[in-house]
Amino acid sequence: MVILVSILVLLSLFVWYGSLGPDPDVNRYPGDEELVHDPGRYVGHEVAVGGKVVSVSPLVMEVEYGGDTREIQVTGVDDEPKVGDRLTVFGILVDEHTIDSSKHVVQPLANIVYMYAVSFAAVGWVVYRIYKEFSWDRKNKIFEPEGPHG
Repeated sequence: MVILVSILVLLSLFVWYGSLGPDPDVNRYPGDEELVHDPGRYVGHEVAVGGKVVSVSPLVMEVEYGGDTREIQVTGVDDEPKVGDRLTVFGILVDEHTIDSSKHVVQPLANIVYMYAVSFAAVGWVVYRIYKEFSWDRKNKIFEPEGPHG
Protein backbone atom coordinates (compact mmCIF):
# COMPACT_ATOMS: atom_id res chain seq x y z
CA MET A 1 0.00 0.00 0.00
CA VAL A 2 2.87 2.35 0.84
CA ILE A 3 4.39 1.74 -2.58
CA LEU A 4 1.09 2.54 -4.32
CA VAL A 5 0.72 5.80 -2.36
CA SER A 6 4.34 6.73 -3.15
CA ILE A 7 3.77 6.13 -6.87
CA LEU A 8 0.58 8.20 -6.83
CA VAL A 9 2.36 11.07 -5.04
CA LEU A 10 5.22 10.93 -7.55
CA LEU A 11 2.81 10.98 -10.52
CA SER A 12 0.86 13.88 -9.05
CA LEU A 13 4.14 15.82 -8.62
CA PHE A 14 4.89 15.24 -12.33
CA VAL A 15 1.50 16.72 -13.24
CA TRP A 16 1.97 19.64 -10.84
CA TYR A 17 5.43 20.49 -12.17
CA GLY A 18 4.17 20.28 -15.75
CA SER A 19 1.47 22.83 -14.96
CA LEU A 20 3.94 25.50 -13.80
CA GLY A 21 4.39 28.48 -16.10
CA PRO A 22 7.59 30.33 -16.97
CA ASP A 23 9.21 32.16 -14.04
CA PRO A 24 12.78 33.41 -14.64
CA ASP A 25 13.15 34.25 -10.94
CA VAL A 26 13.29 30.51 -10.22
CA ASN A 27 15.10 29.51 -13.46
CA ARG A 28 11.97 28.43 -15.38
CA TYR A 29 12.38 30.25 -18.66
CA PRO A 30 9.89 30.34 -21.53
CA GLY A 31 10.52 27.28 -23.69
CA ASP A 32 9.27 25.36 -26.68
CA GLU A 33 5.57 25.59 -25.81
CA GLU A 34 5.62 29.35 -25.26
CA LEU A 35 7.65 30.13 -28.39
CA VAL A 36 5.54 27.93 -30.64
CA HIS A 37 2.19 29.27 -29.44
CA ASP A 38 2.83 32.91 -28.39
CA PRO A 39 6.36 34.16 -29.12
CA GLY A 40 5.44 37.87 -29.24
CA ARG A 41 4.77 37.86 -25.52
CA TYR A 42 8.41 36.95 -24.77
CA VAL A 43 10.29 39.32 -27.11
CA GLY A 44 13.17 40.85 -25.14
CA HIS A 45 13.10 38.08 -22.51
CA GLU A 46 15.47 35.18 -21.87
CA VAL A 47 14.25 31.88 -23.35
CA ALA A 48 15.47 28.30 -23.42
CA VAL A 49 14.48 26.16 -26.42
CA GLY A 50 15.62 23.12 -28.32
CA GLY A 51 15.00 21.84 -31.79
CA LYS A 52 16.33 20.34 -34.99
CA VAL A 53 18.67 22.37 -37.21
CA VAL A 54 16.99 22.88 -40.61
CA SER A 55 19.40 25.42 -42.12
CA VAL A 56 22.97 26.47 -41.37
CA SER A 57 23.32 29.71 -43.32
CA PRO A 58 21.57 31.44 -41.64
CA LEU A 59 21.30 29.08 -38.66
CA VAL A 60 17.64 28.12 -38.32
CA MET A 61 16.16 25.55 -35.98
CA GLU A 62 12.70 24.04 -35.97
CA VAL A 63 11.05 24.14 -32.55
CA GLU A 64 8.17 21.72 -32.08
CA TYR A 65 5.53 21.46 -29.41
CA GLY A 66 2.30 19.47 -29.46
CA GLY A 67 2.37 18.90 -33.21
CA ASP A 68 2.89 22.60 -34.01
CA THR A 69 6.23 23.91 -35.25
CA ARG A 70 7.99 27.25 -35.63
CA GLU A 71 11.26 28.01 -37.35
CA ILE A 72 13.55 30.30 -35.36
CA GLN A 73 16.79 31.89 -36.56
CA VAL A 74 19.63 31.68 -34.03
CA THR A 75 22.49 34.19 -33.87
CA GLY A 76 25.58 34.18 -31.66
CA VAL A 77 26.44 30.49 -32.17
CA ASP A 78 30.14 29.99 -32.83
CA ASP A 79 29.90 26.21 -33.46
CA GLU A 80 28.99 24.87 -36.88
CA PRO A 81 26.07 22.48 -36.47
CA LYS A 82 24.92 20.40 -39.41
CA VAL A 83 21.39 20.06 -40.75
CA GLY A 84 19.62 17.41 -38.64
CA ASP A 85 21.63 18.07 -35.45
CA ARG A 86 19.75 18.89 -32.26
CA LEU A 87 20.41 22.41 -30.96
CA THR A 88 19.52 23.64 -27.48
CA VAL A 89 19.75 27.42 -27.02
CA PHE A 90 19.55 29.81 -24.09
CA GLY A 91 19.39 33.48 -25.02
CA ILE A 92 17.32 36.59 -25.64
CA LEU A 93 14.33 36.46 -27.97
CA VAL A 94 15.10 39.43 -30.26
CA ASP A 95 11.90 39.19 -32.27
CA GLU A 96 9.28 36.50 -32.89
CA HIS A 97 11.65 34.60 -35.20
CA THR A 98 15.17 35.29 -33.82
CA ILE A 99 17.10 34.29 -30.70
CA ASP A 100 20.47 35.81 -29.78
CA SER A 101 22.22 32.87 -28.12
CA SER A 102 24.31 33.36 -25.00
CA LYS A 103 24.70 29.60 -24.37
CA HIS A 104 24.06 26.64 -26.62
CA VAL A 105 24.60 22.90 -26.95
CA VAL A 106 24.88 21.05 -30.26
CA GLN A 107 24.04 17.35 -30.21
CA PRO A 108 25.09 15.72 -33.50
CA LEU A 109 22.57 13.43 -35.20
CA ALA A 110 25.06 10.53 -34.95
CA ASN A 111 25.00 10.81 -31.13
CA ILE A 112 21.21 10.56 -31.09
CA VAL A 113 21.25 7.49 -33.36
CA TYR A 114 23.95 5.89 -31.19
CA MET A 115 21.96 6.61 -28.00
CA TYR A 116 18.84 4.90 -29.34
CA ALA A 117 20.79 1.95 -30.79
CA VAL A 118 22.56 1.25 -27.49
CA SER A 119 19.31 1.63 -25.54
CA PHE A 120 17.50 -0.77 -27.89
CA ALA A 121 20.32 -3.33 -27.55
CA ALA A 122 20.24 -2.99 -23.75
CA VAL A 123 16.48 -3.58 -23.63
CA GLY A 124 16.90 -6.65 -25.83
CA TRP A 125 19.65 -7.99 -23.56
CA VAL A 126 17.52 -7.51 -20.42
CA VAL A 127 14.49 -9.19 -22.01
CA TYR A 128 16.68 -12.10 -23.16
CA ARG A 129 18.14 -12.50 -19.65
CA ILE A 130 14.68 -12.50 -18.07
CA TYR A 131 13.45 -15.03 -20.64
CA LYS A 132 16.41 -17.37 -20.08
CA GLU A 133 16.72 -17.11 -16.28
CA PHE A 134 13.12 -16.82 -15.07
CA SER A 135 9.82 -18.57 -15.64
CA TRP A 136 6.26 -17.48 -14.99
CA ASP A 137 4.54 -19.35 -12.16
CA ARG A 138 0.85 -19.30 -13.21
CA LYS A 139 -0.38 -20.51 -9.85
CA ASN A 140 1.29 -17.81 -7.75
CA LYS A 141 1.38 -15.25 -10.60
CA ILE A 142 5.08 -14.38 -10.12
CA PHE A 143 8.38 -14.77 -11.94
CA GLU A 144 10.66 -17.40 -10.39
CA PRO A 145 14.31 -18.16 -11.05
CA GLU A 146 14.80 -21.19 -13.30
CA GLY A 147 17.50 -22.79 -11.21
CA PRO A 148 20.33 -22.13 -8.75
CA HIS A 149 22.25 -18.92 -9.31
CA GLY A 150 25.52 -17.95 -7.81
